[in-house]
Amino acid sequence: MKKKSIIIDSTSHRDLKKLADEHNRSIGSFTADMILFFKKTGTDPQAIKGKSASEMIKVVDRRIVSFFKTQESEILYPLQTKVLENGKKSEELLSKLVNDLNTIFSKIKKKDEIQQHALLVLAEYLDKDRSGLARSIQNVLDAG
Repeated sequence: MKKKSIIIDSTSHRDLKKLADEHNRSIGSFTADMILFFKKTGTDPQAIKGKSASEMIKVVDRRIVSFFKTQESEILYPLQTKVLENGKKSEELLSKLVNDLNTIFSKIKKKDEIQQHALLVLAEYLDKDRSGLARSIQNVLDAG
């Protein structure tokens, strides 16, 4: 890595050295980290001059609140609306399914009763010698 020199006044150099020492780094690595920080955050060091920390926090706070309000209006509210709509549709479909199943089961039960009655009539006809066939079939049907 090729090293370069920069010219800064003695007060800034003293402040830089103090900051680097406080963070247990060399002046070079601390300066490189500062450059990376300003590059990644997009923060302009000139914008900070003359402003107190509380003023800067208020600006950041307003940005964050604005970001959350935007997310809320553009993402969360539409998402909530869709979830509620889907919940209502699911309830309607479930109710329809339950009704349809009840109708199907009642038809099956009715067919079963008709088939059971036909089976008993047939058993009585076949049970001419009174061997108990009709009674046995009736007992099986009653148990089921």
